[in-house]
Amino acid sequence: MLHAVPSLPAEVPQAPARIMTGLYLRCLRESRGIGLEDAARTVQVSASVISRWERAHSAIRSDALATLLRRYGVADDELDFLVRSLPSQDFDRGGRHMRGGCRLAAVDQWADVAGAEAAARHIGLMRSASEVVQYCTVVPAGLRTRDYQQALLEPEVRVSRDEAVPELPAWVQQVSRVSDQRWTVLLDETVLARGCGTHPATVAGQLRHLANLMDRERPTGASLTIRILPLSAVRFIHAVGQVAEVAINGHRMMVRIGLFPCYETGFGPAQVISAALHEAAGAAWSREATHEALVSAAERMERRTS
Repeated sequence: MLHAVPSLPAEVPQAPARIMTGLYLRCLRESRGIGLEDAARTVQVSASVISRWERAHSAIRSDALATLLRRYGVADDELDFLVRSLPSQDFDRGGRHMRGGCRLAAVDQWADVAGAEAAARHIGLMRSASEVVQYCTVVPAGLRTRDYQQALLEPEVRVSRDEAVPELPAWVQQVSRVSDQRWTVLLDETVLARGCGTHPATVAGQLRHLANLMDRERPTGASLTIRILPLSAVRFIHAVGQVAEVAINGHRMMVRIGLFPCYETGFGPAQVISAALHEAAGAAWSREATHEALVSAAERMERRTS
């Protein structure tokens, strides 16, 4: 049950399609070694305008978006999808655009259904965000051992920052996780036993890897924080499933993964899910309890294998 009360954002939230398109433009430009000034000449604007578009601090014109995407070598079908996804430049998130009791505007949700490019954009976001808080039912990308990936996960989710994935666009391989990122991972308690029946040694190795990562946690500043969310009290977040809240370029956005990535901002469901995620963070085990649970589970599985 959700007890936390969602609070309204201090500023009018930006449309998620605009945030993701801006990030995509920056990642493409940098992967191709194109500078801001060079990109600006392509659409006859200043470099500062390009920077504001990439950070979703101002609305990009649809014709300028199409021109830049062509310059960066994006296919026509992908280009058309992104241009259609953008809210109009004169969109004003006011009362006449809101619908339903949750006060949801049409542009508050964006489903990125563009296949491999959509998966790459999601990876780019998770690596580029200044802050990430995510709830996971499996160990997330970037924290997995190679044996765990190969034994327990399907090929389409075997994505980590240190493993090349031929099926995904090449540009995403050049996007590194930002050095000052604050990354909080809330692992569902089932992770402690998932796969232990068929791959106990592999799971034990993965759990010890997580415990070793926890040994390097820092109390403040950029850091990775790993915590276990117990099943002792079923919470709203368990019904939501795998979800993350990210902060990027001054924007906050909810990210959900199903058949494809879905991004949400605004006053409606995104605020409820955000509140549920932070409530779950408060209910998670302490650092000491999480570390002990990981090591104890690993030892049980190692005894089974021996």
